Amino acid sequence: MSKVCRILAAGDWDADGIVATALITYSQEKLGKYPLECQAVVDKTPVDPDRVKYLLSNLPGNYDLVVFLDLPFNDTIRNICIMLREHFGVKKIMYVDHHITSVQRIKEIEAIADTVLVDYRSPTSTLVYKELVSKGVSIHQRLKSFVEVVEYMDTGKRVPSNYIKLFELTKMFSKALTVERDEKLWVKIIDWLASPAPLPMPLDEKLWEKVKTSIEQRDKEISDKAVELAVTAVKIGDLRFVDARNAWKKRGVTALASRVSSILKSPVALLANTNRDYSLLVLKASNGRAYRIAKFLVGEGVALDIAGHPNLAIVRVPKNINKDELIQYLYKGVYYAS
Repeated sequence: MSKVCRILAAGDWDADGIVATALITYSQEKLGKYPLECQAVVDKTPVDPDRVKYLLSNLPGNYDLVVFLDLPFNDTIRNICIMLREHFGVKKIMYVDHHITSVQRIKEIEAIADTVLVDYRSPTSTLVYKELVSKGVSIHQRLKSFVEVVEYMDTGKRVPSNYIKLFELTKMFSKALTVERDEKLWVKIIDWLASPAPLPMPLDEKLWEKVKTSIEQRDKEISDKAVELAVTAVKIGDLRFVDARNAWKKRGVTALASRVSSILKSPVALLANTNRDYSLLVLKASNGRAYRIAKFLVGEGVALDIAGHPNLAIVRVPKNINKDELIQYLYKGVYYAS
């Protein structure tokens, strides 16, 4: 009897993360084709940048492969990769991501991972899909459609009418996981996506109604706060700066910035506090301008680092940053990014 391989897929909670993990699950667990050519059991676990340090808790050893999906690379992940090899018997590591931080640190990733697919120009799920196509692995149509939907979501392009239902379903999955933060639900959604055969919906009616209610309340709260903050925006060229440090102290800062941008119909820089020793500046601007402005701020020593994507950059800044000074740097950044 041939050996059964053991693989751990660690993916982000969002739509891109779950679809990327579903692709790995299908190609490996259902087909035995990729990333390893063997019959395999794929253990799946959701992680995020703030809690990835807990990945090693109760982790069984001797995985043939650990796959990281849609996670911005940082020092903690680097140390985890080293420990996986040295203390947990992991034979190979694969890293797939599209966040700016990972692009900037790709040399470090290549030094500790056997397979590296890092590119900011496509969502993580698209990177996995393209790699599967290049290897001659065929993906069933339903899962392929979700890959395309995530690409529309990531780029902000108009969703074609034939994808609207899948688009709404994908958003619902993502929001349900944001509300529930339930690991079993995350795995259930991935198994549903990966299955070529019809399965019952991963959200039952009772949970669906609970999630819908929570989402409606959250969306209304964000929309109301966005309207309140929009009138306080400071004009910086075509960019609008909003200081939300005293107005918003919850999760959903990027959603808040996107909503303000939608109301004002302009690029936005939204400053918000965190419960850590830094604040976040969320930059929402199309055509890669968000990243270019963020890059300027890092170069000037104003920002500590950049996460997010070219059109939605998330920048860590000092907790006590002076608003007037930040505005002056943003003036220069907008000019630099033009």
